Amino acid sequence: MPGLTDRNRPWWALIGSCLGLFVLMLDSTVVSLALPAIQRDLDASASSLQWVMNAYLLVIAVLVVTASRLGDIYGRRRVFVIGMGVFAAGSVLSATAWTDTAIIAGRVVQGIGGAGLISLSLAIASDAFPASQQARAIGIWTGVSSIALAVGPLFGGVLVEVDWRLIFWINLPVTALGIAIVLAAARESRDPEAGRRVDVPGLVTLSAGLGAVVLALIEGEGWGWTSMATLGLGGAGVLLLALFCLVETRVTNPIVEFPLFRNGPYFGATAAAFTLVGSYWTLMYFEPQYLQNVLDYSAIESGVLILPITVPMIAISPFAGRLIARFGPRALMTAGMLCAAAGLILLTRIDVHSGYGALLPGFALFGIALGLVYAPMSTAAMVAMPRAKAGIASGVLAMNRVLAGAVALAAAGAAFESFKQDRLGELSSQRGLGLDESERAELDGLLAGSESARRTLAAQSAGVADRVTEAVRETFSFALSNSIWILVGLTAVGVVLTWGFVRSPGQAGDDPTVAGDVPPSELRHHQHHRRFHL
Repeated sequence: MPGLTDRNRPWWALIGSCLGLFVLMLDSTVVSLALPAIQRDLDASASSLQWVMNAYLLVIAVLVVTASRLGDIYGRRRVFVIGMGVFAAGSVLSATAWTDTAIIAGRVVQGIGGAGLISLSLAIASDAFPASQQARAIGIWTGVSSIALAVGPLFGGVLVEVDWRLIFWINLPVTALGIAIVLAAARESRDPEAGRRVDVPGLVTLSAGLGAVVLALIEGEGWGWTSMATLGLGGAGVLLLALFCLVETRVTNPIVEFPLFRNGPYFGATAAAFTLVGSYWTLMYFEPQYLQNVLDYSAIESGVLILPITVPMIAISPFAGRLIARFGPRALMTAGMLCAAAGLILLTRIDVHSGYGALLPGFALFGIALGLVYAPMSTAAMVAMPRAKAGIASGVLAMNRVLAGAVALAAAGAAFESFKQDRLGELSSQRGLGLDESERAELDGLLAGSESARRTLAAQSAGVADRVTEAVRETFSFALSNSIWILVGLTAVGVVLTWGFVRSPGQAGDDPTVAGDVPPSELRHHQHHRRFHL
């Protein structure tokens, strides 16, 4: 590569690894802004739209620990580059999608590649530097994460205004450049002590179990909650997850070491992560749709208006170390979880007539919660672990955060669909709209402008069509405000578990997020959690 020297090689390796992180973090915010446009263009149903997000999250959650292990065995640079290539291939499939099924398939492929990026980007960046420079390199790496999170909503809104497919096409030059730089500048690294086996039984049972449970939740409203399909699939998923727990106790290198959760502080921190991040993904799925479909903001405007959820976290992060040292993880995290619960309660008050002013306090409180919880969450989890367990504990924590999004979104989405259909049926009867069950189902994408919804509306007289549109707007607002109570309950549980199990470390090392005297080679396992990462 022109200009590459031994002196600047580490910095080029850092740039390459950061490009992989950048596309991953950017994707976490831009896709949600494009959902109304995707629904309109592909005539996607509500359940298909949810799979656009959930398929991606589920695949990453299932594969993130395995991808890290494959990197230890076969080479971290190799697996990272393959992940970049697979992510790019998924982006092409998503960008050229002609049906909702095609874009879901593209998102699955993106998730497969993303698992390698999320698990190995930091390892490649830190391995490129000597111990004396690792802290600086990790600081830059985490800064890239924050920048992507900050510019993502605005950047995504601009792209969606031009063409929603651009949010996927933009990944190609970034991943191509990242692959070229990593191959040229990053050295290959492995874990010579890693075994050669991958937990295939655990991978199969976890994938099948989670997929079945989430599918039952997403499709339950359409199939009927008491139907054989819903109950059978959900029950099979629960049994498979129980089998996964049994498998993990008997394999040499499990995906999840369940004895980790016997450690109180680690359990409390993972509970906080699950409840808060699950709520984050759910808000990022629904709120841009509310802003665009109900309040009639453009994609660009919605990108700006959603920033109060992300910007406070970025502003608080630089002070995380001092806040942890001053108040301790327990107090800081509990305060953050209370802020999240308060913000979500405010968001349950919205209706079809609410303006952005009704959303802003809830958004801001939730954004503050992210800032207060994220850094001390990792501190509380990791300082309680024996050093020999730092790697697997960090991997399970990362898996937990992504899995939270899939599960919380599926649960809240199920409640949303149930509230929506029931409320639309009530309004149809009360206002004499004459909509039968199949017509109500066809109105899923009306506010986004989908073709099937427009055809259903065109069959109504002009006066009825206007009343139907208003009823659908009211229905969406009603369903959203009521389904957020699921998130309120989730964060309330998080408050209790955080206060009950998280403890402040008894001894602080040189870095306030790590207990004791930890060498830089181990410090990197902790440092990357100090910023928001999926």
